Amino acid sequence: MTIMIRAIRDPDPMSVNLNMKAIPRIVWIAPALLLLIAVWRLPYGYYTFTRIVTCGASVLIAVAGMQERAVVQTWTILLLAIAVLFNPFIPIHLNRAVWFYLDLGAATAFLAHLVLVRQKLT
Repeated sequence: MTIMIRAIRDPDPMSVNLNMKAIPRIVWIAPALLLLIAVWRLPYGYYTFTRIVTCGASVLIAVAGMQERAVVQTWTILLLAIAVLFNPFIPIHLNRAVWFYLDLGAATAFLAHLVLVRQKLT
C-alpha cells in the first residue's frame, strides 16, 4: 500500500526535485575556498581538482536555482558561465594573471550567492 501511495504522489520515480534549501552550505563554501587557494602557484593536479569541484557545484546550484523564483533564476546565467569556464572536459587555457581574477571573481560569486540567495531562502 505504501508503494501505491508513493506512486500516486510522484508518478515519475526518475524525476528529481532539487530544492535550494536542501543543498548543504558546503556546496558553496568548498569551491569558494578552493578558488581562493588557487591564486597561489600549485601543482596542475590541484587546478584540475578545482575545476571538477567548481564546475559540479555551479551546475548543481544553477539547476536548483532554475526551480526557484525569477530573482534567483537570474543567478543561473552567472553560475552556468562559471561552469563553462571551469569545465574539466574542455579546459580553457588562459595565463595566470587572467586566472587570478577569474578565481577571485568566481569565489566571490559563490559566496555572494550563498549570502544573498541561499541564506534568504532559509
